[in-house]
Amino acid sequence: MKTLLSEISEELNSRISKVGRARSFAEGREIFAEGDEASILPVVLTGRVKMVHYLEGGKEVIIGIFGPGEMFAVPAVFDGGNYPAGAVAMERSKLLLIERADFLGLLRDSSEFSFEVINWMSSMLREKTATIQNLATASPDHRIGKVLLKLANGRSSDGPVKITLRREDIANMAGLTTETTIRVIRRLSERGLFNIVHGKIVIEDISLLDQAFRD
Repeated sequence: MKTLLSEISEELNSRISKVGRARSFAEGREIFAEGDEASILPVVLTGRVKMVHYLEGGKEVIIGIFGPGEMFAVPAVFDGGNYPAGAVAMERSKLLLIERADFLGLLRDSSEFSFEVINWMSSMLREKTATIQNLATASPDHRIGKVLLKLANGRSSDGPVKITLRREDIANMAGLTTETTIRVIRRLSERGLFNIVHGKIVIEDISLLDQAFRD
């Protein structure tokens, strides 16, 4: 996913920082609830946030995971409706919160910001389309492989990438049960696509995953 703050000019970055207010959230803290009025556009400064939808029985479906420089919940804030899912900090995180009125003002006054938002929404649409296709047609191995690729590509690291998500979170993203996900991860590890270190997935060479699960 294309980030925002690392891609824009210093002038626009400064303006966004002035209209937004920074706030920290502890791990597990709710940022907003599903159905709340979409009055704030969040931008992640540090940490990670997940957007989640809860099904009957309390089952959690992860809509998306967002890291430093990424904004989320853009469509709901743009149209002034309600948030379609809740947002929860996955680790201690710092967010820049932009009021809807200021967000709309930036769109009106800054062509650079408008193009960044359009680019974000286009990228999100492509990603969601690919996710739906993956869930509808792919094998469990392919689903998990694609999720791990997405998570690894979202981390800024030149060395090994550690995936710190719980197996349950990975299962929710892949549309699989936790038990199936555990079996698939073990199988992929045995294929040498990554290592399991102290219970965490460590990807030494992302190209191996990319070659195995390239569309």
